[in-house]
Amino acid sequence: MTSYGYRLFTFQVFRGFKRTPLDLADCKGEQYQEIAEALLKALSIGTAIGDPTEDSQAEVEALGAFDKPALRVEEVRVVDNTIRATVWAGKFGSHEKAIGDAAGGDTDIKDKAASNLFRVVFAFPEEGETGILAVETIGRSCPVSQVTRWMNKKSRDEATQENDEGAWWRLSVNPLADENRLAEMIREGQAQTLVLVRHATTAGRTRSVKDIEITASLAVSSRMDKAVKVVQGWYQRNRHTEGNGEAGVTNEQGARQLAAIVGPQIADMELDDGWVQIEDPDGQMKRVKPTQMTDVFTYRLSEDQPPVTPRFYAAVRETAVALQPAAKVGIDWPVS
Repeated sequence: MTSYGYRLFTFQVFRGFKRTPLDLADCKGEQYQEIAEALLKALSIGTAIGDPTEDSQAEVEALGAFDKPALRVEEVRVVDNTIRATVWAGKFGSHEKAIGDAAGGDTDIKDKAASNLFRVVFAFPEEGETGILAVETIGRSCPVSQVTRWMNKKSRDEATQENDEGAWWRLSVNPLADENRLAEMIREGQAQTLVLVRHATTAGRTRSVKDIEITASLAVSSRMDKAVKVVQGWYQRNRHTEGNGEAGVTNEQGARQLAAIVGPQIADMELDDGWVQIEDPDGQMKRVKPTQMTDVFTYRLSEDQPPVTPRFYAAVRETAVALQPAAKVGIDWPVS
């Protein structure tokens, strides 16, 4: 059964490889919304094959497209301060044949990229450095990296053609965290275990290896509630320290906190890594630890059939509006 949903990200834009984010309303006198619209439309001309790196493109040219990812923008529409696009994303050679209801209706597709159509929404503030990006998920697939990396490559290529290498725009995205959703996933039983690890250096001191791994059930006594409080503490601390130069919670500190939940018998074992293991609705195991907390946030909408676009946008808008104050983002989303 295929599930349909979406993931949310914050995005910022930088000039080339500079490290200071730009006001999205003023990228060298132009709004990034207009730049992003043009980049997406440019990606509707032909198919982007492989990864947007020199090595990958050289490999495609030398060896062909087999086993390479594919991306093509289908439609780009501007609605007030949002861009709403649809993109085809897939992989060459992932399927050999599309079979019809009769033998004569089959089509050989081994030299084509079997693809799904994903919806993408960029939302822009009136002024400020941070916007919100929503990308549809189909099963475990979410082409956010393909979309953003190809937009960056297209921007840099256009700058190079204009002999102005510095004036290209680098889009950077980060998952939008949801503290309440994380606690809900743990309490509802999607979090099954705590995993605690100690590493050791090999005899030749050439590498670090896993020395001990301890797995503990969250179903025992009050471990579930304690784990929720620990994870919420990580989130709150990391959110507080973000951007102010203070240190967030390290994985080693998190491991010690999780070990204390299990019991004093392992608290002194010098554990240096640990996580809460969560099974997502599609059966994929994901880890939640201080430095890895946001890739679990997929919001499901339907099973087997994709939701209609008005419902998809309404759900994205509702979730984003609820989360954006904590992310210090102010966006006035169109109603529909």
